[in-house]
Amino acid sequence: MEKNNILLSEIMNISKEERTEWSFCLNHASWDGVCSFSDNPERLLEHISWKKSAGKKVSFRNINTKYCLQFLGLESNGKRDQWLFLGAFENHGVFTTKNGDERYDLKPIDKFSSLRERLIVEYKKHPGDKQAKININFLDEIKVIKILDKIYVNVDKEFAGYDNVTLSFKDLKALIDHDVDNWRSLLSNIQCIYVITDTRTGKLYIGSTYGYDGVWQRWSCYASTGGHGGDKELKALIEKDKNYGNNFTFSIIESFLNTDLVNPEKIRQREQYWKHVFDTVNHGYNNNY
Repeated sequence: MEKNNILLSEIMNISKEERTEWSFCLNHASWDGVCSFSDNPERLLEHISWKKSAGKKVSFRNINTKYCLQFLGLESNGKRDQWLFLGAFENHGVFTTKNGDERYDLKPIDKFSSLRERLIVEYKKHPGDKQAKININFLDEIKVIKILDKIYVNVDKEFAGYDNVTLSFKDLKALIDHDVDNWRSLLSNIQCIYVITDTRTGKLYIGSTYGYDGVWQRWSCYASTGGHGGDKELKALIEKDKNYGNNFTFSIIESFLNTDLVNPEKIRQREQYWKHVFDTVNHGYNNNY
């Protein structure tokens, strides 16, 4: 281990005597992409508390201690040796679900809460070894990679230029809710004509921005309203189904630098043009040209 490396034991000061009460648990990323408790707290807790499937004789993992440290695997540069700290939990035993599966009754505790979903460590699993739980004394060997300023955000797409911006509602909401710095500054610097695509029906909604903080300001409104942003037709969909916004993707059609030279009337004319091109009044979600 290099001298300059910070070890996990230096961050989590658990004494040798206390360690008998702790387990160190590793979890692969959930299949549905839930990496944060802000995404789906019930689903992620279910994922990390899994013990055994109904009818199975062998447990996925045995937690025989009062407390546990939970980590979720991340993929970085094609490698799977980085792990996000999800928090410390108290183990209240095992319960059986209605389906007959067995899960641990894990309750989050305040210990190390300042590091929750911010601390990333490195641990290389042994090939072929399931290693759902490793020895707590690995605290003395595991290297701390970074401590994030904000909680971890799992966004599939990196920024690849204004002409390549297409975001699912889930990704857009994650960027807005966690105030991701580079996306905020980039989207605040432009005005645009944008399209919202309903992936369920194929219908489109064309909109435009010309406010102070550009695209970031307008799209923040969509993020905070479940996807409708106050637009009448979209709002009607979401009033019927609060999760309907998950069918939406947000794309930039045409962008304009956010300067004093930007003419709102010109932007409105371009918005009208694109509404005619896609005929979104007759075949989409726009109410007027």
